[in-house]
Amino acid sequence: MSVNLKLLNAFLAVAEHGSFRRAAELAGRSQSALSVQVRELEGQLGTSLFHRTTRVVTLTREGEALLPHARRAIAEMEAGLRQVRAAAGMQGGRLALGCPPHIAASALPALLAEFHAAHPGVALSIREMPQAGVLEGIRRQELDFGIGPRPADAPSLVFAPLMEEEIVALAPPRFAPAGPGITLAGLGALPVIITSGTNSMRAMVEEAAASIGVSFRLRCEVQMPETAIVLAREGLGVAVVPQLALVGRRLSGLRLLRISDPPLLREVGIVRLRGSRLSPAAAGFQDILRVRLTALALPAADTPLPLVSGSGAMTTFPSRGTEVTTPRRSKPASARDSKRVSASD
Repeated sequence: MSVNLKLLNAFLAVAEHGSFRRAAELAGRSQSALSVQVRELEGQLGTSLFHRTTRVVTLTREGEALLPHARRAIAEMEAGLRQVRAAAGMQGGRLALGCPPHIAASALPALLAEFHAAHPGVALSIREMPQAGVLEGIRRQELDFGIGPRPADAPSLVFAPLMEEEIVALAPPRFAPAGPGITLAGLGALPVIITSGTNSMRAMVEEAAASIGVSFRLRCEVQMPETAIVLAREGLGVAVVPQLALVGRRLSGLRLLRISDPPLLREVGIVRLRGSRLSPAAAGFQDILRVRLTALALPAADTPLPLVSGSGAMTTFPSRGTEVTTPRRSKPASARDSKRVSASD
């Protein structure tokens, strides 16, 4: 049975004031209109809710049974409406997003602090996980959106690029080349520390190396770029990491080298479910990402370190505001076909 909430409100007003006249006055309505609504509710329920006399109006047994449930129903509805209004005005609600751990640990904190300062009532839920987990969370609608590389073969998702991120090398003094930067072939001659084979960055680097016939000397395989940086600082080898992993990070004892011939670039952007509508909180945070992500201070390439966020030159890339829905592979920038890279010491 579908009962109009207006009819329940009319019933509550009369029940709480014990009078049709008094309830109508307080509601700013006519007594006859209120009486019609109560009778309509009684007709839908098939029973009388009030005993009516010339002097008093009292609840029947059925009316007494309905009263607490009607109060709860109206209270729940009003609470829900308040939450929706708060979320629409970004005074409440929830923002849930997913991204790789290196972005969550380096690039996001300043942006989340900025968003929270403007909208302190919005609850934040950040899930740090590999790209596959982020994409699954979006498909299950557990996340409003994700941040990361362009997904391949994902027709149910939409990707909006924000920036192009370089894959760079961090070398301790014993492995740092004399000249500026390092070629991909030169990197292949050094012991490399890189993330695991299931990582999208690792696949991109291996594909680029294979295109020029290079095999890496794999010294150590790790899960997180942060671990690769620490191991490089200890002198184990040259860490290959995404550029955003360096935001706000002190890199004392290492040299940041841009990789060339070919350079390694990949798009980073916003991933969301095709056809989904963003909450005001999600849309608001995406606006911050579009404006601020590429403005974050990064250590300058080919500069002796230590450096911290905000010192030295910045390497940033232009933002692209147009959504692209057709999957496209990240670009290692070389066109030579070849075999897959083998990981050997």
